[in-house]
Amino acid sequence: MRLDKRGYCHFTSLALGLLAVSLLIPRWANGQSSEQDIETSFRAGQAALKHGDFLRATEEFKKVLALDPSLVEAEANLGLAYQSLLDYDAAARCLSHALRERPNLLGLNIIVGMDYLKLGSPEKAVPYLQHALELDPSNPDAHDAMALYHLTQENFQGAAEQYRKVADLNSDEAEALFKIGHQYLDLAARLAYRGARLYPDSAWGHRFLGDMLFERDRWEDAAQEYKKALAIEPRQSGLHTLLGEAYLHTGKLEDAETELRHELQLDSRYERAWLGLANIQLAKGQALDALDSVSTVWRNSPEFLKSHLEFPSIELTREAAQACILLLLHQPETPAKHFLLSALYFCANEGALSERESQSFQSDLSNWQQTSGVPSQAHPDADSCKLHRYSLCIASLSKAKPLTSSTYLLLGRSYFVLQQYVPAADALARVHGDNNANSEASYWLERTYQALGAESYSQLENSFPDSWRTHQLRAEGFALRGDHDDAIKEYEAALQLRPEEAELHEALGEFFLDNRSDEDAQKELEKAVALDPSRTKTLYLLGRLYVLDNQSEKAVPFLQRALQLQPNLNEASGLLGTAYVRMGQFADAIPSLEKAAPLDHYGNIHYQLYQAYRKLGEADLAQKALARSQDIRRSSLEHDQALIMGSPRPEADPH
Repeated sequence: MRLDKRGYCHFTSLALGLLAVSLLIPRWANGQSSEQDIETSFRAGQAALKHGDFLRATEEFKKVLALDPSLVEAEANLGLAYQSLLDYDAAARCLSHALRERPNLLGLNIIVGMDYLKLGSPEKAVPYLQHALELDPSNPDAHDAMALYHLTQENFQGAAEQYRKVADLNSDEAEALFKIGHQYLDLAARLAYRGARLYPDSAWGHRFLGDMLFERDRWEDAAQEYKKALAIEPRQSGLHTLLGEAYLHTGKLEDAETELRHELQLDSRYERAWLGLANIQLAKGQALDALDSVSTVWRNSPEFLKSHLEFPSIELTREAAQACILLLLHQPETPAKHFLLSALYFCANEGALSERESQSFQSDLSNWQQTSGVPSQAHPDADSCKLHRYSLCIASLSKAKPLTSSTYLLLGRSYFVLQQYVPAADALARVHGDNNANSEASYWLERTYQALGAESYSQLENSFPDSWRTHQLRAEGFALRGDHDDAIKEYEAALQLRPEEAELHEALGEFFLDNRSDEDAQKELEKAVALDPSRTKTLYLLGRLYVLDNQSEKAVPFLQRALQLQPNLNEASGLLGTAYVRMGQFADAIPSLEKAAPLDHYGNIHYQLYQAYRKLGEADLAQKALARSQDIRRSSLEHDQALIMGSPRPEADPH
């Protein structure tokens, strides 16, 4: 099984099934006519399975079981035939019966677990998946399936642990980095969506959305969300800094400085605000003031500078960087000067000088750590956290008994500052306090998964710059920022390396579809489905393409097939219901639309329900659906959640 970044499953059930078939051949006695009939039907069923005639296979194995209901091999193979027919309910029943007699068949345990997940019964899935991992702790399909189970329980940290195990098992390092990067970002999106849903009127809810907008380079929109958050909670740590950084990216230097100084009035040691000021001061050519700001960070928390070497966050021209360098050269040698010069030489394209200053800064850090900067050389106490001595703070908190939710929250934030993201996630996932603590922990956990995703991508770019996965990653980044030409170039570069990769054709097709280049989208998606007819997402996208082009009859078979493969794919259910409404099949539309209604971000699904109910004479239900559609259309929260989860905006309804 493989998962893409939005949770579409690609499960190698046929491969597992054929493995199981080879293991489930009974021994035959000789001379009894009934046994000969059983053997004849069994072998006919097995042959039908191997040749893809799954309906015939079910008939033959049913004949076997009619003659001998206790034959486990026939029950297992009947289950595999149902599995291949995508009848997950019947498959799970047969295979679970077989596993009572043969519990140690690895492939069958994974299949049954996945089937119950698809059927919306995760509590039934987990024993089979746990047993599969007991049988083979290094099975990536079992770990992937267990990750899906954890997601159904909103156990994000449990899912992350399974993803890391799968990555460790993958011998293709570039592939592992690409996939786990996507998985971390998916976890972050799920947490942001959950946060916006659970805490819609809180400062954290607006901060969630502001960060998502910020990452998409939508600085003005991000600033509006940070302002909303500040109106609710004006003293929340970090909010003024985020607003200042948004202003900085739009060139509003004075507004940015005002916000950063507001932050420092609340916490004079807040390092990110001081670095923000240094950015502004460099933009203004005030190199000595920038040096003072960086010096303040060094005095308060040298290890913060060690963990934030990506400074500056603004673009400086080579000339501006050189002018700042000239102002700094004659200043006394200090760690802050080395830090600043390393960044400025890099901006001026002076790589060797930048590296020299970086090594000097690293030497300063090493000297600091040997004297007073690490827990082994200092005595941690409660004041360490207030003084922003993060390593000492962690050492102090780790000794606390018992560890409370507030302790875990502070511990997670401290690890986050030091960019130790895996222990940060572990600590933050343990927070179970009041709503405020939960919302704050959820926010920082989301930021942690974002950082882990970015870290994986950075490692991919640096270690495998010419990999097809790296080109795909760059394409996705350009697409996210609206740079269409460069996105297409990178997708094409990836396809030159992997022309038969269905996932790449699917991704390029989705990009074209999102940008309404329908002919190009159709061409790429048809290539993808020709290469892999079981790609659920490709089938869904083809259905979406035809719905958008008002070709509902063409859309229906693709959407039906997608839902056969993945019954819980609500996006496909909504589109299928819409297609049925447009075809006048109102009774067929209602079950699909009702299934998709909980994830209606734009009001379109409820409007389709209104149309279907109205045509069927259900006036009360129609009126309720219309009222809900109108409520959603007025709700900025629903649109915000759609942004977080990357839901495509559907075609506008004609009303």
